[in-house]
Amino acid sequence: MLNKIFSSKKKILTLHLTDWLFIFAALIVFSALVLFTISKSSVWFDEAFGVYLSRFNLIDIAKYTAADVHPPFYYWLLRAWGAVFGHTELGLRSMSLFFGCLSIVFGYLITNKLFNKDVARFSLIFMVLSPMMIRYSQEARMYTLVTAIALAATYVLTIAVNSKNKTPWIIYGVLLSLGMWTHYFTALVWLAHWIWRADNIRRVAKKGEFMNIFFSRDWLIAHIIAIALFVPWIPSLVYQLVVVQAAGFWISPVTPDTLSNFITNVVYYLELKNVTGWLALAVIVSVFALCYLAFKVYKSQDKARKQSYRLIIGLATLPVVLLFLSSMPPLRPSFVDRYLIPSTFGIAMFVGITLAFSLKAAQKKRHLVVFSVIFAGLLMFGIYNVWQYGNYNKTLSTSNNTRQIIEKIVSASGDSQPIIADSPWLFYEVNFYETKNHLTYFINEKTEYKYGSLDMLKYNSDHKIMDISSFAQTNPVVWYVGCPGEGDFKPPYSNWKQLKVVNIVDSTTQKSTYKAIQYQIDN
Repeated sequence: MLNKIFSSKKKILTLHLTDWLFIFAALIVFSALVLFTISKSSVWFDEAFGVYLSRFNLIDIAKYTAADVHPPFYYWLLRAWGAVFGHTELGLRSMSLFFGCLSIVFGYLITNKLFNKDVARFSLIFMVLSPMMIRYSQEARMYTLVTAIALAATYVLTIAVNSKNKTPWIIYGVLLSLGMWTHYFTALVWLAHWIWRADNIRRVAKKGEFMNIFFSRDWLIAHIIAIALFVPWIPSLVYQLVVVQAAGFWISPVTPDTLSNFITNVVYYLELKNVTGWLALAVIVSVFALCYLAFKVYKSQDKARKQSYRLIIGLATLPVVLLFLSSMPPLRPSFVDRYLIPSTFGIAMFVGITLAFSLKAAQKKRHLVVFSVIFAGLLMFGIYNVWQYGNYNKTLSTSNNTRQIIEKIVSASGDSQPIIADSPWLFYEVNFYETKNHLTYFINEKTEYKYGSLDMLKYNSDHKIMDISSFAQTNPVVWYVGCPGEGDFKPPYSNWKQLKVVNIVDSTTQKSTYKAIQYQIDN
């Protein structure tokens, strides 16, 4: 039976049945690595914001996210996904796992088409063991969706450039637009495609022919389709760039450590400052070894393979470089590791392809086998860190423990005691864990609606306390929850009488970060 399966010549979507068995095995391993701790961490603000947004209709979702910083496609999908799979942590985050798996499928399709099945199968190891892919397949955010779209477009591009059929170019144009409807930094991948195409044409075009070849009819059609499909959102994009980001942004300026920090997160899921000793030596040696091997692999390939290899290298590196350069003064800094998940996946493909060809060409394979095993081990250490840290906020150095504080409130209180968040930001998180006996609220007069991400609260009455005196008549005992850290945590009104206190100690920093106080409200 197994011999028949592995010798089968039947193809499904250009791949033999054997290839699909390898992919299926890889997806099983990847899913197990993701699911192992997918519900460990509480939802954090960005996740909770998206979940709250997804409760509205499609038009309102677009309206409210237009006032924030992202396009709406991911939130539209999240609304549909939640309706089918539920609004639990697992149910909502599983959409990211699905698109993480889809990214692996397209990664295999690309490497198999550009190189061969042996290279594709070996590369699966590093696609599956990518710590950053596992991390963002555990979060209800759009980053694995962006990666799947970027890889799908890259795969279609490899078909289109060698096809006389217009269909691949039309599909490519649709995917370009879909990426922009999902996350604006998908444009970095599209620019990488432009650079790759320009480099290929530069190598063969005669003098004066470059522009005519580059802007071919098919290339223009693809981009006209992409722009036409994106036109309805352009006014919102302009508003977000001119108004929203002009009001201030949280991203830190780039530094000499920015790129090194990106590398340590890709390999270890650790900040550069935490990579010392043997860990530092291992990542330095690995980077230099991979660069050396890549140079040898490139030199050994024929013209077509070199072109393909440049595409993978471009996918892995160009978005990183472009985002770094676009974060230099006087431009506003925008370098965030999670914006580069498509490149993170491209790096995994690059590593797999480079090691596969190096092993094939080497006369003495032992050292390369050892290096491959060690590098896979480094990635597995990175996966361990993903499991340990979860969605730990590296910017604020805090963990997200909203679920834990709500559980403590529920266990320490009676029925029908509402929970009031001390800020609209925390409200989004506590609302996710709302129960029938512990409804969640925020106080309108204590809320400053400064940012567009609060428009959903500003223009809707749900969960909003308009008059605290009227509210107290039916809710004399409430819980007030916040994240004061080690600082003082005062009630919003001086006449509230404290009854009980519960708090959460951050599992990473060992500091008290979440606190909830039960109050008796006196009218």
